Amino acid sequence: MFALGAGARFVARSVDTLQAHLVGVLKRARAHEGASFVEILQNCVVFNDAVFEHITGKAEAPDAQIVVEHGQPLLFGKKKEKGLRLVPGKLELEVVTLGENGLTAADILVHDETNRALAQHLAALEPPFPTAMGVLYCNPALSYEREVYAQGSQAKGPTELDVLLRKERTWVVEG
Repeated sequence: MFALGAGARFVARSVDTLQAHLVGVLKRARAHEGASFVEILQNCVVFNDAVFEHITGKAEAPDAQIVVEHGQPLLFGKKKEKGLRLVPGKLELEVVTLGENGLTAADILVHDETNRALAQHLAALEPPFPTAMGVLYCNPALSYEREVYAQGSQAKGPTELDVLLRKERTWVVEG
């Protein structure tokens, strides 16, 4: 998602057919102070019918979607038997199956929606990886406008623009 690269502080994704999930994501976006970006995968029967079927189809969805929740392990599959983990020694994700090679739930990456690097990895997943759904990134810092107002209230010195402009180093343009 380009929104993360542009510095967005709230980024999420959902599907129009996951009604309860979509409503929850939109409520979180609305509650976030500042701008929010929500990508909604939506089917259009006229122009792009079934374009997301490989992600949203009933048979495909359990293996093609991973619903991310803050503080929860990144598990997916019909029985939540698959998960995402960091490749040891590398900064990349891999799909693993619980029980294989001694892997347990403790080996699975836990979602942290305040981690921008993890959010960028999740946003960029492409098959054979699942598509991440939910709040990918949420930075709870003050919004831009609140920071601007806070700076204004902390400013010291002349408050009149004329006084400020005529103080100390000034010049006159003649001509």
